Amino acid sequence: MAISEKAFSLTHSHNTVTAAFAANPKSSPGHLAKALYDEHHKKPIGSGGYFETFLGMFQGGNANEINRIQTIEPSQEDLDRAAECGQFGARPSDLFLKIYFDVLCTLDTNPWAGLVSPPLLGSRGVVNLTIISVIPDIIQHHYDCIIRAEHEVFLATNFWQASKSASKICDAFIELSKRAEKRGKKVVVKMLYDRANLKMLTESHVVVEEDEWIGEEVKLPKRSEMPWLDFELVNFHQPMLGTFHAKFMIVDRKMALLCSNNIQDRANMEMMTHLEGPIVDSLYDMALISWFRPMHPPLARLGDPYQPPVGGYKFGMDNEYATTRNLDGSKGAELFKKLEQEAGGVPDGHAGEGPEGKVATSAPDNEGKPFVSGTYQTITDHLNAGDQPDTRATLAYEVPTSPSDEYTPHILHAPHGECPMVLVNRAPNGKPGNPSSGLHNAQDAAWLAALKYAQKSVFIQSPTFNAVPVVEGVLNAVRRGIECTLYVDVGFNDGGEVLPGQGGTNEVVSKRMFAQLKDEEKDNLKFYWYTGKDQIKPINASAQKRNCHVKLMIVDDIVGIQGNGNQDTQSWFHSQEVNVMIDSPAVCREWRDGIRRNQNTQYHRLGNDGIYRDTDGNELTDSTGVTSGFKGVVKGVQGSIARVRGKGGF
Repeated sequence: MAISEKAFSLTHSHNTVTAAFAANPKSSPGHLAKALYDEHHKKPIGSGGYFETFLGMFQGGNANEINRIQTIEPSQEDLDRAAECGQFGARPSDLFLKIYFDVLCTLDTNPWAGLVSPPLLGSRGVVNLTIISVIPDIIQHHYDCIIRAEHEVFLATNFWQASKSASKICDAFIELSKRAEKRGKKVVVKMLYDRANLKMLTESHVVVEEDEWIGEEVKLPKRSEMPWLDFELVNFHQPMLGTFHAKFMIVDRKMALLCSNNIQDRANMEMMTHLEGPIVDSLYDMALISWFRPMHPPLARLGDPYQPPVGGYKFGMDNEYATTRNLDGSKGAELFKKLEQEAGGVPDGHAGEGPEGKVATSAPDNEGKPFVSGTYQTITDHLNAGDQPDTRATLAYEVPTSPSDEYTPHILHAPHGECPMVLVNRAPNGKPGNPSSGLHNAQDAAWLAALKYAQKSVFIQSPTFNAVPVVEGVLNAVRRGIECTLYVDVGFNDGGEVLPGQGGTNEVVSKRMFAQLKDEEKDNLKFYWYTGKDQIKPINASAQKRNCHVKLMIVDDIVGIQGNGNQDTQSWFHSQEVNVMIDSPAVCREWRDGIRRNQNTQYHRLGNDGIYRDTDGNELTDSTGVTSGFKGVVKGVQGSIARVRGKGGF
């Protein structure tokens, strides 16, 4: 079946939430959105409050429509038409267009299936920087971007918790206020998080007042500490299960960060991408829809679409948001010394502004240690910065024989032109249960299509892997000869995953998957437990020592999907997620290389029975103790409550 006239018309519309809000800044993005595509809704959206309007916009499809999307192979004519439904700049690969075709089909039932105005669904952009590291590295880059804001900051996280990470963001707000005062112009800052609250039974978007945000659990600065910021905070959750799981930031409508991590201290390896290009406008539109309420005041750049930097996109240390903290490895050490010399030298332990505002932090002489995050330190010291100070290395460090094998958490991407990109999001769904209609959204459609259309290989890294659709999708791909590589974290969120309807723990799922395959098929399923770079074997995530929270899919080494969504039941059926799909062999290759450099997972494959054994044949013994049955349900409920409160794995 070809792309419908409805989907084609929606993607070619000139109407977007951003444009409507820019024209009516005293209104609310949510109420403006409900009227944009009324003629395309099967049912008119209600005219009630924000909660009622939100529910009306994001109604799912039905099982028949899902089955239709999953069984139809697009023709070359379909791909040609799909290519016309995005602002890609150049024709994407056929694989990318096949996945996009299935995403476009979700618009037939609901224009908002992608959680973005349809004209902004397909876009383009560049990936300047990726960080695959512990949370402090990613939060540091947030800081470096926030303090350079001139007009506005939109920061969103699933869970905000008073912590070292949160304090760093608070410091950035205070510093930004000081810089704004020097310029004599306020900066508008909007912040969105999810801290479930009883008020959400009647209103899913709750304005947070100062007396609450300065409390012990949040500890944001007082207004008096950041007087030159027009700061506003909203707490967003759709009862019961519709968690706001998104994590992103947009600064001055010039760049965006898309992250796997929350703003809290956790013993996690995470992933963040720094994006520039027209895709920023797509993320901006999604941010307005997520906010939904009126803004006091509105964002400063509502009427200013993305403009490429003068002279073209800047990569590496030429990028205005880069600092020497982004440097790792021997090449980074060489560049660090060069920048330090150009800056005139900086005393040990102090920071200063180097050339073009680059922050230069003096480092001691190399004592045979890796150069990480702008200073020499051991890999263990660096990993322990992620809130696990007492974890010890169990694998002795060996100096790499080649720079290509060095530990490099910061990936300064090689200069490249704009890549085709698509936002593949899902809106939150609070209703209990996992009906097939819950898959009718851009995220789930993209994941399913990627598994369906892969010709050679699929790589997935996720802390949890148990949603029925992805398990079946991988098994089907394996059966047709596709090599599927899964990097999963043993023991991650076992308490929540053991509950009925959640899919089971990672260990249970791995055994179940291999049991469903024929012997000749099992070699195509390459299942690994995440292992830290300084560890000789996996550590159960319940120990909170070396965990991994990365969410990434790469298909045929060409198309990558990165963002917030886990491969678990919650992310597939309930949470709001934000992901970007990128058509770029070069970026995918650099991502896979970064994964290889920064962890030892590739050495710890499970056997063809779904069980991990070390080199001596011993199975892992540090189980969480979470089992099925009544006790398992009790622990599962406790785990789920902890997860909502930000104290569990999510």
